[in-house]
Amino acid sequence: MKLDIRQKLNVFLNTSNPYPVLSGFSVGFYALAFHFSNNFDSVNSWEHLFFYTFYYILISITTIFVLNKILQKFKWDGFIPQFITILMLLLLSFYLFGVSNVLGSYKKIGLFLFLSFIVLAFKIKKNKHLAFFLFLMSAIPVYKLVKIVGLNLTNSTEWQNQPDNILMCKFRRNPNIYYIQPDGYANDINLKGPLYRHDNSMFDNWLKEEKFTLYNDYRSNYESTLFSNSSCFYMKHHFSNEFSNFEYARDYIVGENPVLKIFKSNNYKTFFITERAYLLSNRPNVFYDYCNFKCDEIPIYKDGWEIYKPIYEDIKNQIERNKKTNNFFFIEKFKPGHIGVYKKGNLGAEKERKEYIKKIKKANDWLKIMVSYIRKNDPNSIIIIGADHGGFVGFDYTLQAQDRITDPKLLYSIFGAKLAIKWNDGKHAEFDRQLKTPVNLFRVLFSYLSENKQLLKNLQPNTSYNCYDSSDFSKVYKAIDENGSSAFLNSMK
Repeated sequence: MKLDIRQKLNVFLNTSNPYPVLSGFSVGFYALAFHFSNNFDSVNSWEHLFFYTFYYILISITTIFVLNKILQKFKWDGFIPQFITILMLLLLSFYLFGVSNVLGSYKKIGLFLFLSFIVLAFKIKKNKHLAFFLFLMSAIPVYKLVKIVGLNLTNSTEWQNQPDNILMCKFRRNPNIYYIQPDGYANDINLKGPLYRHDNSMFDNWLKEEKFTLYNDYRSNYESTLFSNSSCFYMKHHFSNEFSNFEYARDYIVGENPVLKIFKSNNYKTFFITERAYLLSNRPNVFYDYCNFKCDEIPIYKDGWEIYKPIYEDIKNQIERNKKTNNFFFIEKFKPGHIGVYKKGNLGAEKERKEYIKKIKKANDWLKIMVSYIRKNDPNSIIIIGADHGGFVGFDYTLQAQDRITDPKLLYSIFGAKLAIKWNDGKHAEFDRQLKTPVNLFRVLFSYLSENKQLLKNLQPNTSYNCYDSSDFSKVYKAIDENGSSAFLNSMK
């Protein structure tokens, strides 16, 4: 049997037939498997599957098939394998690196033309060998995809269950709630510390004048926007292993989560207003009553990060239009953000710090304008300024943080996050003494609104978790314990 397979493979590789359809399929299939295995959490909708099947596989097959027919028509049969090889390499480069990167410089174009000349001049008839190699290479992303699908089908959803009857809580106070999330805004301890070296006291003093309570030791439970917010809106820890039944962080944040259910059961209208469609990339079922992005506004071939809208005027309009209802606003502001993500193009730790401080100042200006408008037009509302994580200052780029970090200063740079809340009365002090991390933010808020201190008996641990394997985000360790101490040495989760 082994010999028979080997003989058939030799016949396939050495026959004169260039197999254009198979060659095109090999390119498209590898690109499809590679893309989905590396981006599944943001491209897991049926629309994405249909689109990318067409984009990768059908376009590759059609392009190479048409080229084959054109060469046959002009009786250039002797050059068909060479031209197909060149086209396969070109398509694969476009798919993996992007057209702009491949054609982004004269050097890259010159290199490709030189390689094409070599293939033609020496009559390198290797398109079937390349197709066979791509099928072999596809085993790696296919295995990864099978693993992802398997985990989705077997992962437990038990972490989503609430330990008490918080879903049934009834509010005795019904102010409008504005949860403004300035991405990556570091807490005061970080900003004053040796890594950030920034005096933010002018803004903090302004917040105090506006009757905000500042939580200077607040920190996130997870290192990313997605993990932090999915835990926050479920009021539970997921230990970076939350995906199940083909739902991911975006589905949990903007979908039918416990926080939105509780607001709606208390007759609140819910609004999600964001500068970028980042949380909508995988086209989740949005459970908010209003979202400033529609699915048909997000090109399926683009990352949601690339789609931007200014939000100030939209927030004003929604406040004006909904004065007769009780409202919850989740407002996502992508400033200050954090230092650069990738090693390529990073400015180095010190320059990244300076750029981050500039963005802090811009975020402060926007927050002053936004808070002043809300206070003027909705003076009895509760305003929460709560960041999702820290700014990562001290690293050269954020992906360096996806490792086992041992320096407490760097750990706090990842997790130390801004929180300031305008409560409108002093009774919040009876409820918010243990408010230290996002996982407990809404439980504390609902306890306050319902005047039910029993809900505080089931606060989640104020622990922070970090990834120690960049190839598997479910592998996390307890980076900071309940007491705020670095806990990496003795607590693997």
